[in-house]
Amino acid sequence: MMKIFASDYDGTLRTSEYVSQRDRQAIAAWQKQGNLFGIVSGRSMESMRSEALKNELHADFYIGNNGGAVYDKHFNEIKVYFFPFFKALDLLAYIRQEKTISYVINDGFYRAKRVIDESREDKKYANTKTTKSEAEILAAQKIAQIVVSLDSSDDCQRISDYINATFGDVACAYRNINCVDIAPHGVSKATGLAYMASKFHVKSSDIYTIGDSYNDIPMLSTFHGIAMNSADAQVKSYAKTTAADVAEAINHLLSSAD
Repeated sequence: MMKIFASDYDGTLRTSEYVSQRDRQAIAAWQKQGNLFGIVSGRSMESMRSEALKNELHADFYIGNNGGAVYDKHFNEIKVYFFPFFKALDLLAYIRQEKTISYVINDGFYRAKRVIDESREDKKYANTKTTKSEAEILAAQKIAQIVVSLDSSDDCQRISDYINATFGDVACAYRNINCVDIAPHGVSKATGLAYMASKFHVKSSDIYTIGDSYNDIPMLSTFHGIAMNSADAQVKSYAKTTAADVAEAINHLLSSAD
């Protein structure tokens, strides 16, 4: 019976500049057994494609925007969710007057960055190169994700709470490290993964997920969740088990199946 193993990217599959050979070998072994491997990330698909090429990753599918952008193994679009455009403009207006360092928006694939406060270190997007300008994405009136760069965990929590309370009818905000990820209402890593699993006719009981941060909680709690050892206690509380890396988690599953 075919199974899915879905991994978060930053802090999980990618814990240094490059994905480890150990993890890539485990992924290949998992796929060789007739299973599927997918990456489920908060990244834009433009960024995810760049990382896949750099690391020679061969996932069976890619889910970006915290579940809002679903693409096949060749980076062909399957499904993208968008904000109601004028509500998104209201959300951006709020973000600009907050303690924001910068923010990035994307159209389902390509992204654009706007710097708000050049005086503070941007740990999230300092070296980010973008393909489109904010004006180009706004002109198309299609916004699929907003990510706000911040430098305080308290601000991350406060702003995500405010967005969920005030814009909850159109947006879902997820606290992350040095940022807040904002997806359209009802979108999460769990919903994106469920959508992709339905395409492959894989049951929920045959889906395994691994992650390390708060935006991973929906998929960790919905499917068989594995938290990274490095994850906060709150994140671990939603998982069934923990692992040091993706390879440890996959190798345990493969050995259990023998």
